Amino acid sequence: MPDALVLAGGEANPALAHGVPNKAFVSLAGRPMVEFVLRALRAARSVRRVAIVAPLPLPPGLAASVDVAVADRGTLLNNVDAGLRALEGTGRVLVAGADIPLLTGGAVDAFVEAGQALDAAIVYGVVRREDVRREFPAIGKTFVRLREGTLTGGSLFLFDPWAFARAQNALDRALRARKRPWELARLFGPRTVLGLLTGTLRISDLEEAVERLTGVRARALICPTPEIAIDVDSPETLSLVRERLAGAPGRPAPQQAERMERS
Repeated sequence: MPDALVLAGGEANPALAHGVPNKAFVSLAGRPMVEFVLRALRAARSVRRVAIVAPLPLPPGLAASVDVAVADRGTLLNNVDAGLRALEGTGRVLVAGADIPLLTGGAVDAFVEAGQALDAAIVYGVVRREDVRREFPAIGKTFVRLREGTLTGGSLFLFDPWAFARAQNALDRALRARKRPWELARLFGPRTVLGLLTGTLRISDLEEAVERLTGVRARALICPTPEIAIDVDSPETLSLVRERLAGAPGRPAPQQAERMERS
């Protein structure tokens, strides 16, 4: 049973975070957004301990919801590294963004169960466009066209701590190059970048490219639970999520997963 690590650090987004440390603490239905993520992890049967990386001290209500609290280190990869070190475990860890407040315990359990069955050190959740549009027709998302379908990335990862340590430098280079196409081509190869632009790549092609870059076996997991990909990164998405929560007394879960598939 994996531990969970919630990433609630980083700089404030002026378009979202007014009077709070960052968007993880934006108020939704009178609660910090990250509280909804913590509640989903606590409701999951597949999660053991819950850790958070965030500006400290935590508000009392949040502090009571976590087993381990770690001070924000400023960057995504530094925060992952600090959280893993604080957990001091050797088993797989579920990493979740703090900005997916529609996450449910059922979606967490489905992802963990399917991810644990894969022969991979890193598992990344992705969602089909039609599944996102069915639940959230108006939301703005970035999608990538592959041979298996048109997909968007989620905010759930499952990986072995040793795999992160091995891949950290390569991941840092990839993050720094994400807005520089020629640098991405150098890292992943021009064939991979061209295939992404033309929609001719398979998921397995991307998995192999990541493995070549990092030295770690990685797998994408197609999830039918769109809430793992509804990350609040714009005022428009924030308004949509607020409407969804306000229109659902007791916060019933979005449509639950009946299956997970691996292409």
